[in-house]
Amino acid sequence: MDCQPQGQEKVDHADVREDMVEFWRELSHDCSVQEMMGDENADELDQEERPEILAMLHDLSGKRVLELGAGIGRFTPSVAGQADHVTAVDFVEAFIKKNEETNRHLGNIVFLQADVTRLDLPPESVDVVFSNWLMQYLADEEVSALAAKALSWLTDGGYFFFRESCFEKSGNKVKDGSFNPTFYRSPADYSAIFYAVAQDGRYVYQEQFAGRAVKTYIKHKNNKHQLCWLLKKVRHDRSDDVNIK
Repeated sequence: MDCQPQGQEKVDHADVREDMVEFWRELSHDCSVQEMMGDENADELDQEERPEILAMLHDLSGKRVLELGAGIGRFTPSVAGQADHVTAVDFVEAFIKKNEETNRHLGNIVFLQADVTRLDLPPESVDVVFSNWLMQYLADEEVSALAAKALSWLTDGGYFFFRESCFEKSGNKVKDGSFNPTFYRSPADYSAIFYAVAQDGRYVYQEQFAGRAVKTYIKHKNNKHQLCWLLKKVRHDRSDDVNIK
């Protein structure tokens, strides 16, 4: 099968990163939940959406969690409250500083300002990778590279959870026609990228669920394209293709 996502022309990664920095510079001034969610009704949405997202994760007790695109920490304290340790990463300095100011008292979080496309961690150093609205800000090649690196960072049986906006934007703060470099892929695009990833021919991602819609956004925004994936790192049995289908 063709495992390459369709529709995105080859892009310059430096241009993508520059565009994303400019996008968030224009969008973010107060480090608020409204800015993180890109919606003027974020307070109401957050009350329902955040617990819905967290309920999709497996038990985090005793786990080492890597939170990518952690922002100001909308999910960080809830994750840290369950996990043994959290590494929270965001490339926007103001966001990760706000996160640290708010949540460093919890004592089990490391805060990193870093570009996830350049992040390097030891093999099998985390049990769970968690991201919410991250890969829509990366080019296809960057998503593929991150998927491969995350597979190596995860322990055997570890999980990668991610949630993305597919086809359309999620909120109302970014107005139609305004500067918006976000990649609104199809769910098939994401599945194709992760399908193609393997670690040394021995490990692959196994789908636990894919393209699960966030009910809060269907209820409040009539948006059925806020989609979630949960993938498990498993040994690849060549006699039985367990990879994402």
